[in-house]
Amino acid sequence: MSLHKRNTKKLVVGDRVIEEKHFADHCISHEHPDFKKVAKFVRNRRIGEVVEIVVKRDSRGHAINYAMVLWDEFKSPRQHHVMRLRKLSDEIVKEQAAS
Repeated sequence: MSLHKRNTKKLVVGDRVIEEKHFADHCISHEHPDFKKVAKFVRNRRIGEVVEIVVKRDSRGHAINYAMVLWDEFKSPRQHHVMRLRKLSDEIVKEQAAS
């Protein structure tokens, strides 16, 4: 058992979050014939609001945190591991609301 606490910031209900994607952003070059199509897919990250925090246990009994996120383009919340989500800063939220 570890004596150290994790230094990760926890999400709370009501936080605006953006989806983190860590794949394929380095796999395509500008010379690719479908660069714009693929780049849009890779770089397009969903934005939504945390509506619930769910704690589940894995097979070893460790607590795993999940967030139920209501994405802006969907009507029902989806479950995501909190490490896939990043809290939006207040400045970005204001920009999104203005546009």
